[in-house]
Amino acid sequence: MTEQMLTPRTAGQDAERTPARASGKAPWNTLVVVGAAQLMVMLDSTVVNVALPSIGAQLPADQTALQWTVSAYVLMLGSLLLFGGRVSDVFGRRRTFLTGLSVFAVASVLCGIAGNQELLVAGRAVQGAGAALLSAAALSVILAVYQDEEQRKIALTAWSGLGVIGATIGVVLGGLVVTAISWRWAFLINIPVCIAAFTGALRSMPALRTGNGRTLRLPSAIVSTTGLASLSFGLIRLHEGFGDRNAWIGIAAAVVLLAAVTFMEIGRADPLLPLHLLRKPTYWLSSVGLLLAAGVMISSSFLAGMYFQRVHEMSAFVTGLSLLPMGSAALVVALVAPTLAQILGLGGMYVAGAALQLVGTGILATGSDSVALTIVALAVIGAGLPACFVPLFGIGTSHVEVEEAGVGSGLLNTFNESGAALGIAVIGTILATSVDGILDDGGSVAEATTTGVGNGFLALAVCSGLAIVVALVLRSLTRTPLAGSPPA
Repeated sequence: MTEQMLTPRTAGQDAERTPARASGKAPWNTLVVVGAAQLMVMLDSTVVNVALPSIGAQLPADQTALQWTVSAYVLMLGSLLLFGGRVSDVFGRRRTFLTGLSVFAVASVLCGIAGNQELLVAGRAVQGAGAALLSAAALSVILAVYQDEEQRKIALTAWSGLGVIGATIGVVLGGLVVTAISWRWAFLINIPVCIAAFTGALRSMPALRTGNGRTLRLPSAIVSTTGLASLSFGLIRLHEGFGDRNAWIGIAAAVVLLAAVTFMEIGRADPLLPLHLLRKPTYWLSSVGLLLAAGVMISSSFLAGMYFQRVHEMSAFVTGLSLLPMGSAALVVALVAPTLAQILGLGGMYVAGAALQLVGTGILATGSDSVALTIVALAVIGAGLPACFVPLFGIGTSHVEVEEAGVGSGLLNTFNESGAALGIAVIGTILATSVDGILDDGGSVAEATTTGVGNGFLALAVCSGLAIVVALVLRSLTRTPLAGSPPA
């Protein structure tokens, strides 16, 4: 049996017109532009992590402000991705991409020149909003432009691979910039990238006209965005511990609001929330897979950073260098991902990626004191990341029609970002609880951190095990059935 071809169906008469030539091929210039932007968006989700001590000392900023320097970006990005996808469907992909890029650039300047902690947190919130518009439009641009099957596989591989690489090298770049120049350049470094991407989009990205008569569906958009924001807030508050009342109030409010918007969208001909996609097993399983993969990715670098700095007293720069093999492994696998997809199929590739994550997290769950072994295990996890993200985005977008590329891709991205927030919330709480318990019993900081990090990776190993189950089901669903059998 061979892997099923995962090409979206042809869109209807309201679909966007693509720049495909007679051969069905589109130029690669657009991919370069959106790839660079996606790299920057994901890099900014982690680059600030190692800069927090310098920000706290030099701005100055208190612990609450430092937490919200990270959380404000995550909250706005996670809550606005679905609406950002709708905006791109209604007003056009390129226009939304350029708007998001402009907002992101202005917010980066605001963060870089912030004179107090309030301006810094506000800048990060605006930066997250720009990133939501930018990221939602970027994936929908790829789906609209690259409709040739082979081109789409390459484009999705590059886009998802660059996202993984951006998140993993963010801590490396952050450590380098903070040590060599100033924490402010962790934000200002975005400006030349934004200018180059903006210019490139104007020159090479097609206008991508949308269908007529579509609306933003603001009532549903407000309810869904508020619900997603409540979910992000609740997950962020879980950092304070599983007993935090505000965390559970936020999560409960999210459940109510998201249930409400689901009822609001049932039966709609042009829905904001693409419920018909969630009825497709390959789509919702890909969404769950993205939730798990994002949690493993973000939490692994978080736990590793804590381990290197607290247990082995490494500087921010050396910590970044220690995480470099993780990013390098991800880069290598991302480069050979098209070949792996041909050999293993998308489902088989995901199984292999989840297995690599299970091996890496399983090793680190033992609480090893060896720096070398930790770096090797992190590299194994890094190798598994693109092997998960590439097939998940490929399979997940396979049933998304061009005219709904914005909301279809936005929902996948929402699961992705929610996984990152959920991972940090749960793993951060496990780490804090473990460390506090050992310190209360008279243990050292190094001993407590080693145990807490091991417990955190044990939880990630469980996530990786669940991912293997999802991967095996997806592999079964995406294989071409035997002759005479109905398609999956």
